[in-house]
Parts: sequence; structure tokens; C-alpha cells
Amino acid sequence: MDLELSPTEARVLGSLLEKQRTVPATYPLTIKALIGACNQSSSREPVMELSENEVEAAIERLKELRLMRRLLPTHGNRQVKYRQVADEVLALDDAQRAVLTVMLLRGPQTPQQLKTRAERLHPFADIEEVEATLTDMAGWGDPLVRLLTRRSGQRDARWAHLLSGEPTEPEAGSTERSSRGAASRPESPVPPVEPALHGALAGLVGSWAGPGQGHYPTIEGFAYAEQIEVTPVPGKPLLAYRSATTAADDGRGLHGESGFLRLTGEGEVELVVASGPGVVEICSGLVEQTGDGLELTLVSETVAAAPTAKEVGATERIYRVDGDTLTYDLSMAAVGQPMAHHLRATLRRLR
Repeated sequence: MDLELSPTEARVLGSLLEKQRTVPATYPLTIKALIGACNQSSSREPVMELSENEVEAAIERLKELRLMRRLLPTHGNRQVKYRQVADEVLALDDAQRAVLTVMLLRGPQTPQQLKTRAERLHPFADIEEVEATLTDMAGWGDPLVRLLTRRSGQRDARWAHLLSGEPTEPEAGSTERSSRGAASRPESPVPPVEPALHGALAGLVGSWAGPGQGHYPTIEGFAYAEQIEVTPVPGKPLLAYRSATTAADDGRGLHGESGFLRLTGEGEVELVVASGPGVVEICSGLVEQTGDGLELTLVSETVAAAPTAKEVGATERIYRVDGDTLTYDLSMAAVGQPMAHHLRATLRRLR
């Protein structure tokens, strides 16, 4: 692309593109709302602390490039507001606009990350649709995105937008730095699976991410994104388990839990897991290998709660692995309700 947006200009443009879809009732944005959108701590990589002068300078540059417009005050409205027109200038459809928005706000990402993070902007049917959208944008006479070389330790290659020129990638062996200047820690190697100790549970090992849906008789339905990490404990028949979920609409944290899965016999499993809201589950169940995966069924034996936690009487969990796809269902009896379905998610393997 002939455009070469600075990081600040990219953040301003991405924020306008995002807020037009997620908060249409308050769009176009005032300068105060735009600064807040640029500096929010969720769904932004890196997190920035832009001043009003920096945002105004970016606005002027984007106006020169004809990518945004200023709306002057009208009768009954005394504030100047701002809107983007980049989607019109670049002739973007909804899918193209969604992936570009997320890359402007969060930098290079894998197709799975783009699918999960673009959910509230455009619901992609599957990873293949995301990849088809990216491939199309990369094939334009003036490409808008580019596939980056897969780095050592990464399962999937990332895509980057070209509105800021050719993306720069750290050289092999170099250390990337965060937005606050601190060196990021290198990823620790994952301990190897030991078949004699981990048995059929070995198929769960890895990093998984994807979207989910939640509902319960006492609450409104909601969409969320989840990441699950399952790691072998060397020399023990244990897998360390960790899960974190965020809201699909604004990226705020929803739930976190961690614990251990233990193979206790031929196909017999125990799970001990503690959640952030103050609930501890001790579950038992069975794991069975199924073709290119497994099915794990767990039923709570004991559920204990902190004095301030909501009452949970019992839980049931079902995890299914089919190749690089993990699906799970969670049901619970809680707050006076009988056992009812609560969560369902479909995650893809990241590594």
C-alpha cells in the first residue's frame, strides 16, 4: 500500500472502525470518546496512553489521507465528532473490514485469533472463511495484508495489514519488547507427553482457543472467547489445566479456573479445579480414545464454595477432541436450579 500509517494513526483508525460496529448509538465519536477508545486496556495490543494532542495530530493526518471526516457541530449538538470512511475508500466488505479492524488494533495475528477476536464485528463461519478473506486481500493489485513467515515455536503463521507499510519482524533469536519497554519472556518449552503416565488424556495436551456461548435459567445468554492450556507434569500421571474466558463484545475478563487432571486407572480420571469466583470442584469420570481424539466425561463428587461465592451444587463436564478441534459442554446445578446446560465452546488447537 502507498499508505504508511504511524502506530498512533493506525490505532485511531482501528478504534473508529471498531466503535462504529460495537457502539453505533454513540458513533460518530467525540474527541474524548475517541481517546478513550484508543487507550482502552482490553482488545488492544499494545496498550497505549495517547494524549489529546497525539490523537488530534493523527486525526489531521487521516483527514489528509481521506480516511476519516470531521462532523461539525449542528443545532442541539455542540461537539465536533469524528467518523471513518476508510471502508469506503478501500472498498471493504464486512469480512474484510472486520479482519483489518482487529489487525489495526492488535497487530499480526493467526487466522484463529482473527476469527475469535472479530466475532462481534463479523461472525465468520469457520477458519477457512477467515483464510479465504485474507488470501483475497493479499491478492489485490495493491495488497492490503500479507502472510508473515512462521516463527520458530509457532504452530500457525500470522497475517499483518500493510496500511503501515511492510511489517517488521524481529530477527531470529532477538527479544521482542512490549509497549512499556519491558522484554517479553521467551516461551517455556512444553514438557513431553509420557504415554505410560498420561494415557488417553495425552490428546488434551496443548493450547486451545475459540468462541463459546453461555446461558442459564437465571441469566441472559452471552458470547465469550476462551483459551485453555493443558500441560503435562513431568514424571507424574498429571496434566495441569488452566482456562480463561473473556466477553466477546468488549474483551472484559469473565472467568478463570485452574487445576489438575489425573489418570487414576485404565480410562479413569479425576479432576480437581478451582475457579476465581471461589468454587472448587472435585470430579471423577472416564476418558476414551475415539479415532483421532478422545471423549472425557466428568461428574462432580464434591463442590465447595467460599463464603462469598454463589451456590453451586453439582457440575458435569464433557470434553471431546477430534484432531485439532476441542469441544466441550458444561452443565451445573446452581443458585437453586436443577442441573441445566450452561456453557458450550468449540476451540482450535494453537499448538
